[in-house]
Amino acid sequence: MKAKKTVLQVVPVKAKEGLMSSLRHLKNQFGACGLKLSTEDAAMSIEQIGYWAELSNLSTIVKIGGPNARNDIKQLLPLNIDGLIAPMVESPYGLENFISAVRDFTTPMQFERIKKQINIETETAVRQLDSILSAPEAEFIDEITIGCSDLSESMKKPRWDASFTALVAKVVKKIKKKNIPVSVGGGITPETIDGYLKKVQPDKFNTRIITFKVEPGRDYREAVQAALRFEILMLEHDSSLKFISRDEEKFRMKELKKRLK
Repeated sequence: MKAKKTVLQVVPVKAKEGLMSSLRHLKNQFGACGLKLSTEDAAMSIEQIGYWAELSNLSTIVKIGGPNARNDIKQLLPLNIDGLIAPMVESPYGLENFISAVRDFTTPMQFERIKKQINIETETAVRQLDSILSAPEAEFIDEITIGCSDLSESMKKPRWDASFTALVAKVVKKIKKKNIPVSVGGGITPETIDGYLKKVQPDKFNTRIITFKVEPGRDYREAVQAALRFEILMLEHDSSLKFISRDEEKFRMKELKKRLK
């Protein structure tokens, strides 16, 4: 048992050096501005999120299990995180639930400090977007992310269909008019990113884990490649620390490598 424990202590140290170097490269070379973790789609544990929040040199935002995932909120707030994302907000009531839950577990100062973000990722949410943006709680939204993969599936439209891209651009414009920063994510690849950003014009975009601020005239093909490679390293590291199973590592790595081709 002792020999096994010693190995576990040594291996992550070496891996950490490579991960930290990769994060610095993403930040300094490509302008990465955030690390996006999740208890929802990525099913990360609180321990796993705490580990990455301490390791990262980027702003750490965590997507919770739902607009009213109060246990997630309660456990995440003491960690070294900068904000929370509520997925599947489809109505003013969903937004109200999220803001109310964050308020219940924070002091007034903490409530002001913590970034409060939501995802728009279903056809219902798009239909009700005007109502969501007009709700009293909308004043507390710091950013909105359009989850393009989930949205395209919800609408039964291909991810890269011209009409779908036009819809996303329209949603981005509508959110921007409310002076709320907007990000896009879902299925981002090196080959498609630059053309997509020109058509949609968000303030930010994200791969599964890394968020970038969009700078006019900048190319992001290499940035996405570097981000996806980092995510592969992250999977390997999480598997070595038993945060995820080997099967999960292999499955998710296969998907990332498809996007790198």
